[in-house]
Amino acid sequence: MSRGLRYSDAVTLLGGSGPLVRAADKAAGAALTLATAGGSDLALSLFDARSEAVKLSEAAIGRLSDSVRGLRRYDRTQRLHAAHSVLVVTAFFSALDECLAETRVASPGFSRDDQLMLAAARRGSGWVSALLDADLPAPSAERTAQMLLRDISSWASAAGTRLSSFLSGLAEWDRADSRARRSLSDALASRLPSRAAELYLESARRLAGDIPEFVIWLGQLETHAVGRGLEQLEALLRPIGSHFDPSARRAALAAANRAVLSSPVLGGDVHQPSLGDAYIDPRFQVKAAGPGARPADDSWWDADIRNDFGDFLATYLTTPAATQAPMLLLGQPGAGKSSLTRILAARLPAADYLVVRVALREVRAEAAIQDQIEQAIRSAIGETVSWAALSRDADRAQPLILLDGFDELLRATGVHQSDYLQRVSDFQRREAALDRPVAVIVTSRVAVADRARLPPGALAVRLEPFDEPQVARWRELWNAADPARRPLSLSVLRRFPDLASQPLMLLMLALFDASTSELGDHDSLDTGQLYERLLSEFARREVGRSFSGPDADLPRLVEQELLRLSVVAFAMFHRDRLWVTEAELDNDLAGLGLLFADRASDRPSGFRTPLTAGQEMVGRFFFVQRSQAQRDGQHLQAYEFLHATFGEYLVARLTVQALHDAVARDAAGTLALQPQSADDDLLQSLLGYTPLTARATVLPFITGLIDGASARPWLVDRLRAAVLRPQWKPRAYQPVDRRSDFWTATYSFNLALLVLACGQPLRASELWQYAADPAYWMRITARLWTAAVPSSMWLDSLSPITVSRSWAPDRRRDIVLSAAGRPAPSRVDLLWSFRVHPDDQPDPGLSGFHDDTSFEIALRAMSLDGYLSTDLLRHALEPLIETMPSALTEVVVHGPGDAASIARTLLDVWLAGLSSDDAQLARAYVRAIEAVSASRAPGRATALLAASLERDADRLPAALVTACRAALPALPPT
Repeated sequence: MSRGLRYSDAVTLLGGSGPLVRAADKAAGAALTLATAGGSDLALSLFDARSEAVKLSEAAIGRLSDSVRGLRRYDRTQRLHAAHSVLVVTAFFSALDECLAETRVASPGFSRDDQLMLAAARRGSGWVSALLDADLPAPSAERTAQMLLRDISSWASAAGTRLSSFLSGLAEWDRADSRARRSLSDALASRLPSRAAELYLESARRLAGDIPEFVIWLGQLETHAVGRGLEQLEALLRPIGSHFDPSARRAALAAANRAVLSSPVLGGDVHQPSLGDAYIDPRFQVKAAGPGARPADDSWWDADIRNDFGDFLATYLTTPAATQAPMLLLGQPGAGKSSLTRILAARLPAADYLVVRVALREVRAEAAIQDQIEQAIRSAIGETVSWAALSRDADRAQPLILLDGFDELLRATGVHQSDYLQRVSDFQRREAALDRPVAVIVTSRVAVADRARLPPGALAVRLEPFDEPQVARWRELWNAADPARRPLSLSVLRRFPDLASQPLMLLMLALFDASTSELGDHDSLDTGQLYERLLSEFARREVGRSFSGPDADLPRLVEQELLRLSVVAFAMFHRDRLWVTEAELDNDLAGLGLLFADRASDRPSGFRTPLTAGQEMVGRFFFVQRSQAQRDGQHLQAYEFLHATFGEYLVARLTVQALHDAVARDAAGTLALQPQSADDDLLQSLLGYTPLTARATVLPFITGLIDGASARPWLVDRLRAAVLRPQWKPRAYQPVDRRSDFWTATYSFNLALLVLACGQPLRASELWQYAADPAYWMRITARLWTAAVPSSMWLDSLSPITVSRSWAPDRRRDIVLSAAGRPAPSRVDLLWSFRVHPDDQPDPGLSGFHDDTSFEIALRAMSLDGYLSTDLLRHALEPLIETMPSALTEVVVHGPGDAASIARTLLDVWLAGLSSDDAQLARAYVRAIEAVSASRAPGRATALLAASLERDADRLPAALVTACRAALPALPPT
């Protein structure tokens, strides 16, 4: 529950005084000493307290509009916050007065001496403490108006409960009329809370006519349509402005902020709406945070999704909490965090808000918060101004600092910044002590929100993806920007909801459709085909900006651009991150030997530092987000795709291209490789570090791109060589450190995945063509794969694979891998495990191994393996292993193709006993009797089966019960 001022603090802020306030000053922490009814200031009755609250409310609230006029924004906020607290207390006393009157407790039979007893409680133990000590419910950004009313009702209920408790302990109360006592107790519990909230709301609504902040806090301005450009925020704040002209420096800063509203959303040759028109107010979640908060964890966000962002910001900026701790504004890449800070800086009235937007990518990462602010001011107005001087010059305006891009500091510098938000909070605390209170909003990606500790009082806000009404509204604005252009269809956007729900990706789709019209013309485009056309089109546009050669060369240059972007994708993929630093990218490019001779003539030759390969490659693509920061005089950069699946598609694309080139035995191919390269050198370099299943969409993209008919024979041949004669050689391309044996195992696993992507299953007998037991060698290889693939990825790597045990036509055991969805796990065929072919008909009876020493060694091996799945199975079976180990190792053949361990048949009996199928239960007993009868050491198994038989006898045919009892061997002596 959000809380506000104490009552005594509120009275002081409003310039009032009275018995309650003097009591707090004179008897802080002590009992409220009562004198005679007519004497001391501390002689305080319930009705005196009520009278004081009402009198103060009438005096202070009555002149509130005049008293806050001309105050600076912060002081006005504090004064109105105090007035709100007085309203809450007055509403409580008025409701209590009604309850007393209705229940006749205030009648002559309840004397003034009795009433004085109501004030005799010590602070903290009675109803007086609710006025002097408790924080009162107050407006806050994370709570809606409905929540505030519930808070007031809950607070009044607690105060009423404390009053009832206190009264019940008074001797005088026991002498009062019993019906009046019961009536009052009922009223305090049932009527008082709701009535206090109603009276508060009536008073607050009356004030709303003169004080616009109460309109904001009460949520009376309904939003019936999707908002844009934070126009709602401006409409709410402008009426409460001071309307004083800002100083020259503040005016210059405000003008720079305001200019973004009329600028296009993105540069280019396509007509676009302005940022102020095109920005759609986001949906969002908000939650009070602080130490222990987990805003990067989806499960932590249990708040409702809201769509009143303008109202939320207006409430936040008109409550004291904004200056007490920072707000952390979170969103996914492309969610519009930076655009939001630009719009917010532009919309706030310059007379009442001094807004400094700090792009953290453009300031020194290691600098203090104040130094970063001063750098941003100089960048905005071209003048060096100290923060202290500018904040003193703020006059009536409330300073607001927007620190945009905390995640960029982390990615670009790699420096631990866990105390950054605490440093922001310390900055706010210092400024408040100097009477320069400042509000701060920090933006960041959701994924790195746990990389910084949130200080007490912090507020976390997460931007949500667009819903369909927001997408539809954005589309209307886009189409209106150029009526001559073929309208963008909403049905087209609905086909790609993941992209259309992110603002920047939505813009990318619109730009693509405006340039090519392909979205509307190709209804059957799947995601992979869309990505291919979309990325190719943007690469073609970028190449065309600087290319003046023959048109025939354009496709090759476009392909080179996409190749380089694919290297960026692999750089992130192998490092298991969604971003990569400039230095890492340059190293990867150098390792792969991808040269840039075709662009050498475009490079500058003056005094400026030449662009690195990474800078040159990704700097032109707006769907590659560049994070940058300055540290120790160095300009550090990192890169990230606006949507993770772009990178995953490019990983698939380059993999398939390298494969097709290798199949064609063309060293140069379309990839401009070095002529000395082996036919699959690039493919080997790319596939030895990370399984292709590390990202869920990579393998499906590959399946859609690969030419399975021509690629599968080549892949099977290379996979056969990789598992029979694994080879490794030092490579210049080493995105991550990798052991040579793990490299070869990962490479062979990825080849197996590519075989499956071709659409046909992969059989062990295809690889080990001459082995007596191909299944054995597949199992050995799978163990190598398990060791090579990080444990966090291994189970995910198996999710798209179905494993079946089978037989080769020549009667050898086989294992078949296929990409056939996710069927239920196949049941264990013990005859296959013991190498018994289905055509062989073993005699019914006992088979398998019986060497207990071997089983103990097998258990030891399981302990050494340490697989979680194995541990879980062992843990479940430990009671059987410890009490009757032979039941697990003795296997009974019941008929052709039908074999089971004794332990399995016992489990079948127990579980069938829990079902309602009597026929199934009977079959289970028949098999169990066969198994126990064949056992060499039936002792425990016989005892357990006999006990089960007694339990289930009434469900079995009498003849079967008799036969079972006769077949059970005599129990050994106990």
